[in-house]
Amino acid sequence: MKNFFNPFFFCLFLYNATGFTSEVILPSPTGPYQVGTQAIEMKDSSRKMLRDSDGRRWMIQAFYPTPASTAQLYPYMPGTLENGMIKDVKVLVHSQPNASLLTQKPLPVIIFIPGFGGERQKYTLLCEELASHGYVVLSFDQPHVSNFVRFSSGDEIVVTLKDLWKMRDRDYRYQYYDEAMAAAIADITYLLNNFQPFNQTYFKGFLDEKRIVLMGHSFGGNVAHTLGFTEPRIKAIVDIDSKITERKIYGRVGVPLNPLGKPVLFVRAIKQYQEDVGNQLSKIKEATIFPLDVQHSAFADTAYLVQKIAALKSTNDWDHFMNWLFKKGPHFDSIDTNLGPYSADEWTKLYRLQIVKWLKTIK
Repeated sequence: MKNFFNPFFFCLFLYNATGFTSEVILPSPTGPYQVGTQAIEMKDSSRKMLRDSDGRRWMIQAFYPTPASTAQLYPYMPGTLENGMIKDVKVLVHSQPNASLLTQKPLPVIIFIPGFGGERQKYTLLCEELASHGYVVLSFDQPHVSNFVRFSSGDEIVVTLKDLWKMRDRDYRYQYYDEAMAAAIADITYLLNNFQPFNQTYFKGFLDEKRIVLMGHSFGGNVAHTLGFTEPRIKAIVDIDSKITERKIYGRVGVPLNPLGKPVLFVRAIKQYQEDVGNQLSKIKEATIFPLDVQHSAFADTAYLVQKIAALKSTNDWDHFMNWLFKKGPHFDSIDTNLGPYSADEWTKLYRLQIVKWLKTIK
């Protein structure tokens, strides 16, 4: 009877009785392939970082089909989170670190740019789905823009205190967006200019350089259409709820032009940004539009995790500040993650499959 009153067992009993979970498994991808992932560090010594004098470097997280035949589970955000832990909950995913690459045929490529402040692995739900259908997804971190970047050396970079403070000013924030967009565009261009050695070094030459899609969410969507519409090496564009406004961003006001008539998919969260552009996107050449009754941040993993990890619903600016101050890791919160009429699992299935279905129309 003595152990019954042991505080540890009593707390464990309360923990289980209240229905809390210590583990969350992200929904399985639906494609025919298992998924592998690896971290790749890039460096362009000819450029400088946004906020220091070091040569430009950034991380890419690759998600790709693998010939592995057995589905297993692995910790979320390897190399970024410690053992996949968020708020004392272990998050598990389906992409195997450093798995072998499927080499049956050339593989189409998706270059993915996260939203402003987001990390390369915070779209794992979407990236795993794409990889399971045979795509190689190269998701970019951007130092001093992503809220937390950890390099393979262990170095960690967060947004500077000066920028955190001054971005409260709208004009400064738009100026910073322009700087960040120029850096992201240069990162992508560097990869395209060095695509053959990159392909051989990391993917045994199996990336299909004639089938490259540029995709991004929010800020990343602005990068995707700004570069993608004019870069001849980009075959198609997926813009997930970019902020298209009357304000000048990166030298342009309003809806972008698509002078080469490339296929473009606009995925819009109608609870927030769709009203800014009305039906103007439908006038763009070769545009397809998916309006969805959700908020702007619904497309990142956080929207799913908020529904599964109760503690994320109460995160605040103080949590964000402490994460930043001590470089504890990525920050997750519930801002703009409303999923409208959908459950987390319904939503994940809906938006992932809509994007995959459209991509398969691109030959």
